[in-house]
Amino acid sequence: MFAPSHGGIGKFDGARTSVDAKGRISTALPLPARTFKSLKGSSAFGRANRVGNEGAGYVIGAGKSPAAQALKGKLVACMGMGGSYAQHAVVSVPQCLVHNAGTTAAEAASSFVNPLTALGMVKTMTAENHTGIVHTAAASQLGQMLVKICKADGVPLVNIVRRQEQVDLLRSIGAEYVVSSTSKTYEQDLVDALMATGATIAFDATGGGTLGFEIIKGMETAAKKKGGAVNNYGSSVLKKLYIYGGLNAGEPLMLRPHAGMGGFSWSVAGFLLGSGTAAITDADRARVAAEIKTTFKSFYNTHLSLEQMLEVSNMQEYQAQKSNTKSLVTPAVLTAAAKL
Repeated sequence: MFAPSHGGIGKFDGARTSVDAKGRISTALPLPARTFKSLKGSSAFGRANRVGNEGAGYVIGAGKSPAAQALKGKLVACMGMGGSYAQHAVVSVPQCLVHNAGTTAAEAASSFVNPLTALGMVKTMTAENHTGIVHTAAASQLGQMLVKICKADGVPLVNIVRRQEQVDLLRSIGAEYVVSSTSKTYEQDLVDALMATGATIAFDATGGGTLGFEIIKGMETAAKKKGGAVNNYGSSVLKKLYIYGGLNAGEPLMLRPHAGMGGFSWSVAGFLLGSGTAAITDADRARVAAEIKTTFKSFYNTHLSLEQMLEVSNMQEYQAQKSNTKSLVTPAVLTAAAKL
């Protein structure tokens, strides 16, 4: 929503909020000079963008097809409409996930991105013949969902976090292998967890720095200690690193491929919800609907109206993308206790 302004990197100095003659609120965010120069005169300059990837609500109107008519009056979660930050949205039937009776719109609001990404990770692991997963930034709400899925499905999971309270959080919900990257014994702890789980596929939310390669190196060390086939270029065990987030997007991804470190039997790729082996199925949708109050439960620390989204103090808070501090956007001013 903030790109390409300074807000995209968390800087809101110089932001100006105003109200027009019709009472509509807008907030102007400063652009870097070089960005302004490149955009001025282009088709993107001054263009309104529809933002918001997912949401939930009741179907109040539908097309003539039987599939569309069957959704009238039902609570559905939607994704891909490119405009969920609005009072109403028009979507196609395949973009909808029907929820069960007793589920509220607030409970269903985050039914796609986190739940189906977590499910897609497990599906990808299976399809690519790996037997365990490594996950970074693992204390996130997505990370907690992945812990619950892997525990239920019997999938070995190595969780990498940064702080002791995150270690405690994940262990409190059943995580067996949790490694802190700030621990003095981090490297050995990681190798021990990789040997115990046999994990050879990783999903990295940081997207920059050295963490991804530290995982590959740890996998290589674990493979050698287990006595697998080794040649002059390292072990023959294939290690896979998927990048699915950009928490460290300001840093380049550092890889050091040579014998004695990560070997050469590895690959790096991007991971995107709904693509490839992570394609969404009817079974995935049904599982999310059935477990939206348990496995896929989302927590929100604030409720914001569309107008409150434009307050700079609120922008600074929700743009920071802190672990477990999600904001729920509602069309009107509602208290956290209000029924949606």
